[in-house]
Amino acid sequence: MYRLLPELKVSLNGVWKYRIDEKDTGRDEGLYKPDVDFSTWKGMEIPNNWYLTEVGDYFGTIWFQTSFKVPESFKGKRIYIYFKAVDYYADVWLNGRFLGSHEGMFNPFEFDVTDIVNMDSDNILVVRDSAPRPNAEYKLAIDSENPLSKDYKRHQAVDIDLVKGHMIDAMHRPGSMTKFRGDGNSGGIWDDVFLVAREHVFIEYVKIFTRVVKKKDWAGDGRDKYDGTGLVTADVRINNTTCDVIETDLDMIIRPYNFEDEYEGRRARKIVILPGINTFKITLTVPDAKLWWPWDHGKPNMYTAEFRVCNDTVRQNFGIKEVVHDDKTGHWIVNGKRIFLRGMRYISGNWMSVANEKMWRDDLEKMLDMNINSIRIGSHVEKDGFYTLCDEMGFLVWQVFPLHYCVSDSDDFIDRASEMIKDMGEMLYNHACIGMWSVFKEPEIYNFTERPNNYFRLCEVLKETLGTVDPTRWIHKGDYREGVQNFMIGCCQDGDADIRKIDFQPNIVEFGAQSIPCLETLKTFIPEDKLWPPHWDTWEYWGLFYDITFKNARIDMGNSLEEFINNYQEYEAKVVKEQIEAVRQRKYRPCGSMYLYYWSDACPMIGSGLFDYYRRPYKVYYSMKAVYTPVLISLEWNADPYIIGRDKIYHPSTTFIGKVWVTNDMGFMEDCTISWQVVHKETGEVACSNSFVSNLEEDSAVVIDHIVWDIPKDASGEYVVQMEVKDKNGKVLSSNYTDIIVR
Repeated sequence: MYRLLPELKVSLNGVWKYRIDEKDTGRDEGLYKPDVDFSTWKGMEIPNNWYLTEVGDYFGTIWFQTSFKVPESFKGKRIYIYFKAVDYYADVWLNGRFLGSHEGMFNPFEFDVTDIVNMDSDNILVVRDSAPRPNAEYKLAIDSENPLSKDYKRHQAVDIDLVKGHMIDAMHRPGSMTKFRGDGNSGGIWDDVFLVAREHVFIEYVKIFTRVVKKKDWAGDGRDKYDGTGLVTADVRINNTTCDVIETDLDMIIRPYNFEDEYEGRRARKIVILPGINTFKITLTVPDAKLWWPWDHGKPNMYTAEFRVCNDTVRQNFGIKEVVHDDKTGHWIVNGKRIFLRGMRYISGNWMSVANEKMWRDDLEKMLDMNINSIRIGSHVEKDGFYTLCDEMGFLVWQVFPLHYCVSDSDDFIDRASEMIKDMGEMLYNHACIGMWSVFKEPEIYNFTERPNNYFRLCEVLKETLGTVDPTRWIHKGDYREGVQNFMIGCCQDGDADIRKIDFQPNIVEFGAQSIPCLETLKTFIPEDKLWPPHWDTWEYWGLFYDITFKNARIDMGNSLEEFINNYQEYEAKVVKEQIEAVRQRKYRPCGSMYLYYWSDACPMIGSGLFDYYRRPYKVYYSMKAVYTPVLISLEWNADPYIIGRDKIYHPSTTFIGKVWVTNDMGFMEDCTISWQVVHKETGEVACSNSFVSNLEEDSAVVIDHIVWDIPKDASGEYVVQMEVKDKNGKVLSSNYTDIIVR
């Protein structure tokens, strides 16, 4: 059961003692007892993923120990030890007394130690952290013809029994898709630890439901319309640790959080609190409600709700909003307005102890600069501070539960995963940014005939369980059903695929490609003697994917490592740009969202990010930034088959025909200037051009003009189709180009 972290707390972070227990005999040795000689143990800064320390990539058990004193201010309170996150199995002792166990890598947990702590002397806290390899078999899945050794060919896990998502089974992590794909352990006490104090009657958790209220227009056209109010209801969970029945008031006060307004709403109701856990509903209507919007469609307005009972007070920020998934179209409607989601998949890193507000803020500010309005977190859970920034900056978040590929569908695993998804729901529910959920990333991605029935067993139960926590948001069972798909030409899909034969779905939850990071980054994980010529097993381990590189993307290695890097980065930049153009031209026919895979590489490796692990940009960052704009002008050229990412080659005495598209994700714009010209790159000669004034309809994608160029018989060389949209004041809304070759 998830609980709020109270205001009265002291950090237990710092240097803890640790001891590796390779044979897992520490319990029999009594390593939890306070009279153990901890002076012989080594020190580790906590929080930390032990992969990042001298321990390295170790799977198994480590014992941790620290000591603390109870502050004077805690006397007379209920005292708890609160862990924000421990990966993966945690057993905890205080002063030799066993407190309990916990499973999971992302969900907080706590223990009541009121009757165990020494109030006037040192306390000894011991944690047994076990982060094993999954009880899974890694089997050869695809034995294609390539120079890779057998262990480095495509493998998949069978029946993973841990809920760790990307942190244990994904393409872009240590081991990648090889037999060693489980490498890169994320074990450790990787988030904060606190000693906390609470009242004897305290508010344990608050869940805030909001409604943008509609009302039938009886006197007008008879339709349902928003009436300008917000309905705020809260389930307040109160823990009465006494033996008394208490009659008192429950108060709720609502004030603006991040905008100026004199509004203050108050509500109180009489309640009777029995010993133990009690839940009460309290409701307040907010007149003239200021709604939370994604940043590009309005302001992310937020309120603070203050709850008081007996001597306890908690505060919770929230936003009033309505996010609807139109089941007929698969499109997204926010506060009654259909919007297109220009999205990004995000992970702060494979070892999340390093994530912090500066990292998130730097990333999110760059996303604002790139016009990204939605983020898909999958498949892991970020620290709470990340979601708080998304609340305040106006990013709509699609959260995926930490299940990625090949997990078990056993009854036992369903039990354990269901408990964790309930925790995830309670942890994130009140964040204004959360718009929708997925309970599994890719539940049916297997290369074996015999496979677990995750979609119809595990996913069904997880959806039902999460629905008990969140009955309002859309819950998606897993890619690639329910109008969800990948569009990764030149990566997971053939680079010469005819995209006109692709059955596009409303939600493109992954698009993009991959390439090789800059040489400076490459040298941080590929040994010098394995760099050139490439030692393919080493490169595959760190994410090259030989078959994708040479069979799908068809990359030319060139004559040097520098050429290889440049060729791959150039292809990724081009094919991703044209993926974006293709999807944006299909806006609402049927596409309503798209999410690049990924923002940055999760570890030092050959990846699929706009940035590598060290936030050095790939070339695709610049090409994507140029076309991921709210208004986009783009070209659809005449070709059969229609292949993106490759050279567009035409011959003299033929006709080049192009459709000029303008996609507008914003409101109506009048008197915009549309212009295009076909220019010879070397001579600057303009072969043909046009310029005219046109209105841009709200939230639209239209063919606004046609290019018909009868290519002269003596024409040759490289040409570029340059396109531009300016608003009526001369501001450039979109500037784009497409290269063509005549020979």
